[in-house]
Amino acid sequence: MEAWRKQLYMGEMIGGVRGFPGVADLFRRVRAAGMRVVLASSGKPDELEHYKRLLGIGDLVDAATTSEDAERSKPHPDIFLAALDGLPPDQAIVVGDSPYDAEAAGKAGLRSIGLLSGGFAAEDLRAAGCVALYRDPAELLARYDDSPLAGR
Repeated sequence: MEAWRKQLYMGEMIGGVRGFPGVADLFRRVRAAGMRVVLASSGKPDELEHYKRLLGIGDLVDAATTSEDAERSKPHPDIFLAALDGLPPDQAIVVGDSPYDAEAAGKAGLRSIGLLSGGFAAEDLRAAGCVALYRDPAELLARYDDSPLAGR
């Protein structure tokens, strides 16, 4: 079933995927502040590479973890623990668009910022542990100085 899903998605659906505006600019802002950008995806490595090319962020990502780096997927913390790679959790913050991201982050001792662009209700993201909510990456960038990213 998983192989069929991947074939269907990668063969017929992934070409229709569009990135959210502001992602590359947000990553540039984060890096300009002296922070590292680490992607922690439950997807496969080839999917993540596609998204990095789509968004033009390959040179803005310092490290990445995928489903191959974790035994269990979100909402388990494995993918974030792998992404931390020894960094203390209080020196990192997660930006995600699902309650599963926030739940996994909390279990790894990380704070999380929620993006409503994932289609989940604000109440669900808050209940999962998000410390702040933004409509999408562009709004997080526009409000960066007042966001948890600025205060880390």
